[in-house]
Amino acid sequence: MSKARFLARPTKAQANWADMELGLFIHWFPMGWYQDIDESRVLEEAYQQELLARCTCETLDTDQWAQSAKDLGAKYLVFVAKHALGFCAWQTEHGSFGMKQIPYKDGKGDVVQELAASCKKFGIKLGLYLSADTMVMRVAQAGIAKDPAFQAEYNRVYRAWLTELLSNYGEVVEVWFDGSLEIEVGDILKRHAPNAMVFQSRYATIRWVGQEEGYASDPAWNSVGRYDALTGVATQRHGDPDGEAWLPLECDARIRRDWGFHYELENNPLKSLDQLMDMYYGSVGRGAVLLLNQAPHPQGHILDEDMARMKELGDEIRARFAHPLKETSGKGKAHTLSFDREQAVDHVVLMEDITRGERVRGYKVEGLQNGEWLPLCAGSAIGHKKIEWFEAKSVTALKLTITQHVGKPRVRGFAAFHAGVTPRRRMQTAGGQVVVGEFGTALYDLFDFTARLRFPIGAHLHDAGQYRLTLRLEPGSGDPLRIQDAWLEVDGQRLDRYCEKESDTSYLLFIPGTNTRVVFCATSAYERTPFLRGDAVLERIS
Repeated sequence: MSKARFLARPTKAQANWADMELGLFIHWFPMGWYQDIDESRVLEEAYQQELLARCTCETLDTDQWAQSAKDLGAKYLVFVAKHALGFCAWQTEHGSFGMKQIPYKDGKGDVVQELAASCKKFGIKLGLYLSADTMVMRVAQAGIAKDPAFQAEYNRVYRAWLTELLSNYGEVVEVWFDGSLEIEVGDILKRHAPNAMVFQSRYATIRWVGQEEGYASDPAWNSVGRYDALTGVATQRHGDPDGEAWLPLECDARIRRDWGFHYELENNPLKSLDQLMDMYYGSVGRGAVLLLNQAPHPQGHILDEDMARMKELGDEIRARFAHPLKETSGKGKAHTLSFDREQAVDHVVLMEDITRGERVRGYKVEGLQNGEWLPLCAGSAIGHKKIEWFEAKSVTALKLTITQHVGKPRVRGFAAFHAGVTPRRRMQTAGGQVVVGEFGTALYDLFDFTARLRFPIGAHLHDAGQYRLTLRLEPGSGDPLRIQDAWLEVDGQRLDRYCEKESDTSYLLFIPGTNTRVVFCATSAYERTPFLRGDAVLERIS
């Protein structure tokens, strides 16, 4: 019996969220970022008054913020309504550290209200971030009060804050509980934001990728096990194509080094267009959603160069992918694009109909050149979207073949492009080698410092024989790989004898045949939290 009937599937809201692909994060603090604040004094009333007096917001321009989202091509914007310090950027009736206590508009301003109006004006959906920790109330991560006697009162205040935000400013498309949340809010979400995506907590409907660098590893599966979903803190490392719960990935990242505004700009450099496009390929290009941050000046405006860079990124994405040479869709394993004449192609964009679950487990794309089909790319997960690129080839046709699947494959899109650029590859490969996947900090458990590496390689196997798989770290990663164990899974069964260690990061694989689902698996451990990025390279040796 086909396993497809048991596959996790997205809700309508999750599927619509995936289609947005790009979002804009806004970290704005009218009293400055944390390097400007003495955290040892935040409980002093006099110091709080000193901080609040800074908040004149002389150049506040929420239209500019929404314009930046529009320039990027983002469909939604997530605003940090309250971060860990505790400042509430709306007219709350609870607490004494917010808009009512600052000089802006004589205490009558409401940034959330102004931003909601700007988002409506520019056609951008609004999301809100409400940190559970609140320094000025001595409350730690997840909403745990440092004084247990204050817990019930803080629960009341936090629930009131969330109710205000979700009921007074129109529809909210996403709610961020950064660091997760122990306070019960399910009734509030159900009543006021039933279709909103929820980041972390037991009510999570989307999943943090696991780092803040703007990329998902490859493959990036959309589903996880039911227990992992209920923890509220699942990351990409928990991805499982056969998982019971649909929990797609969001990649949050910065266009500068810091999340908040930094007065010394030379110490907070702006990322280049190439770096930001690398994020796009590594997030949206792997089926995730990219949430890219802008950090306005404490007075309220985004710097001109930051506005320009975000528009530059949006223009580049549109230049490469707005106009396909040809595209098709349909059911089944084979899909072909034919051209009237020889056509240069350097990208293909693949999309799966995820409303029926993630059915594709292996694929390859070939180009017809002088009557011969040439391999162009191959992989395992497609999910919502997979962007593949290669050196430009002049072809008369392209063919997508689904080589492994559960249930009947449903291809939502198979499109060809000639972008005129070949994205920079982080590490080069020699002749006969193919990158079968990438890995990074996203795959690591930050509690026990272990990693699970899984690379489906069946789509890259041409025939039975001996292969070498090498795990390579990107230069500058620092820590070496510490592999504890490695093995092959063939049609779901662990076969240790088919995998032989050659060196600390190189393994000989003995492949019995190509009509199988073959996965290379490994575990590793670290003494501290690593920050790693690298890839897995496969080559045929006999």
